[in-house]
Amino acid sequence: MSVEVLLLIVLVGITLLGYMIAINSRGPTKLSISYLLATCFLIGTVWSIVQYVSSGQNKEQQQEFLRLEREKREVEERVRSKELSLMKSKKLMEAANKINSVINQGTGYASNMMNIEFKDFSVELDVLMGRANVMKTKVTTLIEDYSKLNKESELFPESAATITDALNELSEAAKYYNLYFRSEDTAQEELRERLLRQKSRKAYDLFKKASSQVASTL
Repeated sequence: MSVEVLLLIVLVGITLLGYMIAINSRGPTKLSISYLLATCFLIGTVWSIVQYVSSGQNKEQQQEFLRLEREKREVEERVRSKELSLMKSKKLMEAANKINSVINQGTGYASNMMNIEFKDFSVELDVLMGRANVMKTKVTTLIEDYSKLNKESELFPESAATITDALNELSEAAKYYNLYFRSEDTAQEELRERLLRQKSRKAYDLFKKASSQVASTL
């Protein structure tokens, strides 16, 4: 039992005692004074009880208000967390699209060089050399495009390292593609063709690996 309740009980007891004294009083003066004092005690008791009840209600209201405020903050925090998560996911997807664009182009170039037919005598040498130069230009442009994706690459550090290795192998493959047509003998042709196939194959495998790494990050 709280101190406030004990004080109210004491106050009620004093009030009742006051009325008992007033009832047993003799003479108009004593009777008037006794009832006056008892009434003052009654007013004070009623006022104290009302204040106690109001105080209890205020505490309940305050606790309810605090609970609602806490729930509101929790809901706002969840909403904010979800919004941040969606923004991060959107940013990640946009970066992944740009990275995958490089990977897809690189995979295509690597596949093209892996399957070049050098013994196609129906095509003139100038045309074949032109194709090699075009491929070299495409690979160079792809490397330059990827170098501009610094922020995107930071979101995919594992795949970024793999793509860099793949582009290096692709660049080497394009170099041997061009050198093939400048070979001085058959042995040099065979060596450069073999290196071209090896480099383009390695680049192809690395691009596939990078694609899987990007997918696993999402």
